[in-house]
Amino acid sequence: MAGMAMVAAGCTGRASKGLRAISKVGIQTYTLRFLFEKDPLGMFKMIKEAGFDFVELNGQNFEQLELSDLKAMLNDTGLSAPSTHISLDAIRGDLSALIGIAKMFDMKYLVVPYIAENQRSYESWKAHAALMNEKGKALASEGITLAYHNHQFEFEDLGNGTQAMDIIFGDCDPANLAIQLDFFWAYLADVDIPQLFKDHPGRFKLCHIKDMGPNKVDFAGASYEKLNTELMKNVGEGIIPFEDYLALNDLSGMEYFIAEHDNPAKPYAKSISTSLDAVRAFRF
Repeated sequence: MAGMAMVAAGCTGRASKGLRAISKVGIQTYTLRFLFEKDPLGMFKMIKEAGFDFVELNGQNFEQLELSDLKAMLNDTGLSAPSTHISLDAIRGDLSALIGIAKMFDMKYLVVPYIAENQRSYESWKAHAALMNEKGKALASEGITLAYHNHQFEFEDLGNGTQAMDIIFGDCDPANLAIQLDFFWAYLADVDIPQLFKDHPGRFKLCHIKDMGPNKVDFAGASYEKLNTELMKNVGEGIIPFEDYLALNDLSGMEYFIAEHDNPAKPYAKSISTSLDAVRAFRF
């Protein structure tokens, strides 16, 4: 799998906990969005100098820069971009244009990262799933995988004993839609992550690794801003048992490991380096 490596000589097949590490670590550029606004190239240089291997892009990167300029910055800094976040409206639109962009950047994954609050009814989720299944099939025929990124709300009861994730898993063929698991939001929603992997093996191709403080019970019903400024932590500064979850990579199907913090403290270089060092230190 991409990003995985044995750290003990002579190991073959599935390693025991403690013998494996993540060799290729990425970062979601949303983490440094405020720096990107002022100095796009400087942001990419900071990421490379910190030691990250790749980036996951998002809509801001494409909106602020011409495609050729964005590609040149990645090339100049030696960073690849195997995935990007892309809106549901974008995949509803000109899919051929998205395919062209994905191929230009050698992307393997296009990830839908968010559904607006007014689009989260049971009927809306059924429509979203149908759209992602349809467009995911078309993308797969071009060698590109569509994925969906969770927050906590996809694990909430829609009022009929069904969660949005139930609809996504049930209505979307695994060949047409992968999952990018955000560990922070799943942990906040009290999801049994190992059981989720067991129930849907091989579906989780990417993940967002960001940590959480020890007092999540104090944040029940808190706003997004309060969560990302007070509860969210750099990787390694919180309580999420990442190594326990990563030990199940052969079951989950995880390939790409991406650090993220929605509101990192300054200096940014120190924050992202803290997370990177923690991810590289994982053993499972």
